[in-house]
Formats: sequence, structure tokens, C-alpha cells
Amino acid sequence: MPGQSISEAMFFPVFKAAAAEGAAVELKIRLLAGKIPALQKHAHKIVLGDIEAGLIEHFGAALSDEDKGTLRLCRQLRNKIIHSDFRAARDKLSELGIASAPGGVVKIDLPVVTVAEVTRKIEAAKAGTEGVLVAATLSTDAGGVFGWFLEAGQSGDFAKASDAFKSAAEIVDRLADIEET
Repeated sequence: MPGQSISEAMFFPVFKAAAAEGAAVELKIRLLAGKIPALQKHAHKIVLGDIEAGLIEHFGAALSDEDKGTLRLCRQLRNKIIHSDFRAARDKLSELGIASAPGGVVKIDLPVVTVAEVTRKIEAAKAGTEGVLVAATLSTDAGGVFGWFLEAGQSGDFAKASDAFKSAAEIVDRLADIEET
């Protein structure tokens, strides 16, 4: 892709995979709700949590507390990934019991862009005297969307989110099998 940085080329594919898996879970939930007469009216509601609540009520006995939590947290995780709130996405992964190690991305302010200043700042960052670890920031705003995009990609958060969404999809598939029998 012209104009794309190396870091974007490295992490866009895993970001897109995570976003796609999250969207696929939403579609599966909506399709399942559409198959159940009592839930059909909810299948196209804007708030996915309402549809999820209907499914949980309908399939309550077939869902463990862990299943219910996975569906809820994966819905929230999907929102964080799609809306580029990667710091909050890491928190949702943690709530799912999925550990993330810092990716080591450092945010450096560079008000004057010269070769000498860039070189100096990079050397200072390597020495730990310049910049801030993005993983230590408390919000995507503080670390910057690009910084958190790099952090999430470098740490494997996007791949972990994809796996979490696949687990949620397996739960929905299991419920669909129950409904068909």
C-alpha cells in the first residue's frame, strides 16, 4: 500500500483480522437471534448488548457463567478494537483472563524534525532518558492512537483479540446447534 509505514504494514493485517473476527461474532449473534421467534424483534437492535441479554435469557441453562462473561466481554472488546481504543481493549483482554506483556513501544515528542534531533531522541529513548512507554499510559489519548496501535500489534494484543472472538463464535455456534435440535 503506497505511503504505508513499515509498522503499519506489519500490524494492519492482524488488526484487520481482529476487527473481522469481532464483526463475525456480532453477525453470528444477530443471525441466531433472527432464528428464534421470541428474539427476532431484537436481531437488528442497535445495542448488541440487548440481543446478547435476550440470548442469555433464552439459552440460560446451556451457558456457564464463563460463557456469559466471554460473550459480554468480547462484545465490549470488539467495540474497543473497532473504535481504536487499544488501551481499553487491553483491559478487556485482561478481564477475559488473557495476559498482555508490554510491547516496548516508546512515545517520543519531536517538535523539531531534523536528522540530528531524531538521532538524539532515539539514542536517549534507548538509554531510557527520553519518551514514555506507551503501555504505561492510562488512555489511548495519552499514548496516541498510533502509539497504541503499535503497542497492541507488537505485544500480540490483536492476535489475542482474534482468538477471543473465535472462542465467542464457538459459544454462539454451540447455541445455534442447540436451537436446531
